[in-house]
Amino acid sequence: MNKRVIFVCSQKGGAGKTTFARGLLEALRYEGHTVAAYDADGPVGQLLQYEGLRDRKGRLIPRQDPQQGCGHFDIREADDRDLLLNALAGDPPVLLFDLPGGVVGELGKVLDEGDSPQGLFDEYRERGYAITIVVVMTPVKASVRTVQHSIESFGDAVDYLVVKNLAYGAPDAFINFDGCDQDGVHLPVSVGKRRLLDQGGLILDMPALDPRSYAWLDVDDLGFTEAIAAQPSPSRSGGRRLPVADQTRIKKWFLDFDRMLAPARHLLGFQPAQTAPVQAAPTTAKTAPAPTQTVPAPAQAAPARTVPASVQAAPTTAKTVPAPAKTAPVSVQAAPTTTKTAPAPVS
Repeated sequence: MNKRVIFVCSQKGGAGKTTFARGLLEALRYEGHTVAAYDADGPVGQLLQYEGLRDRKGRLIPRQDPQQGCGHFDIREADDRDLLLNALAGDPPVLLFDLPGGVVGELGKVLDEGDSPQGLFDEYRERGYAITIVVVMTPVKASVRTVQHSIESFGDAVDYLVVKNLAYGAPDAFINFDGCDQDGVHLPVSVGKRRLLDQGGLILDMPALDPRSYAWLDVDDLGFTEAIAAQPSPSRSGGRRLPVADQTRIKKWFLDFDRMLAPARHLLGFQPAQTAPVQAAPTTAKTAPAPTQTVPAPAQAAPARTVPASVQAAPTTAKTVPAPAKTAPVSVQAAPTTTKTAPAPVS
C-alpha cells in the first residue's frame, strides 16, 4: 500500500482550499480509505467545523480521533507545529493537512530554517510516505504566484497538483496562469504553470457549487454526504432537512467533484485495487445490507459520518467495470445507471 501525505495550500485566503480538502476527505472515506485529517488553522478552522465529530447536542468534541473526525492545531505556533511529525505515530495510510492561507513557509520551521521543509519531507519519505502539494487558486495573480512559490520552496521530490476553483470563473478566466492570445492581446504562460508541467504536475478544474446551496451547508455545518442523506443527522441539523433542490445540487456537485479527481487519484491516496462499497445494479439492491453497513469501519465510528443512501451510486472513476456484481469499482460514472433506482434524498 502506498502511503501519502497531502498538503492543501494557497498563499491567499478564500481560494477554496477547505472546499477541496472537504471533498477529498469525504470521497476517500466514502470509499473506505483511512485518512487522518488535520485542520492547521486551530479550533477556528473550516475543515474542523464541517468534518469534526460532534456530541449529541451538536457541539464539537475538543479532542477527537483524526482518523474518524478531524484533528486541529495552529501551524503558526511553534509547539503546535510538532504535530506535523507527531501525526506519523499512528502510521495512517493517508495524512491530510488543510493549511490556512499564507503559511506555506511555516512547514520549513519544524526541522529546518527557512521556507524549504526538506528535513520534514525527508522524514516522511523515510517512513514510506510520498508527498503531494495541492495548490488551490483563483484567477488573480497573487493566487497564481503560489504555484511558483511552492515549487521553489518544496523542490522536485514531491508531487504537485493545481486546482482551479471555478467558483471564481470559467477555466479560460485563469489568464494569469494559462496566458492568453486573443484579439491582438498576448499574455505569456506563467512561470508557475511552466514549472508545474516540467515537474509532471497536474491541473484540475474544481466545479462551482451554487452559493445558496453552499450556504445551506454552513447553516448546520454539514458535510456534503450528510447534506444529501435521506435521514438528516440529529447532531448536526436537529432533524431539519435541506430543500430538495439544494440537496440535488449538492449531490450533483459531489459527483462532479469526484469525477474531477480521476486523473489525480494516484496522487491523492486512493488505492487502485480497492473497490467502492456500493451496489452495482438494481438486482442487488433487494439483498444489499443497510447503507450504514456498506461503509468500512473508519466511516462508521461517528453517526455524523454515516454515508447516505442517496450518494451510494457515486464516487469515482472506474478503470474497468465488471459485469453486474455485488460491488462496483470506484466510479462516479456509474451514477447515471443508478439514479433511476436510487431513493429520493428526502421523503
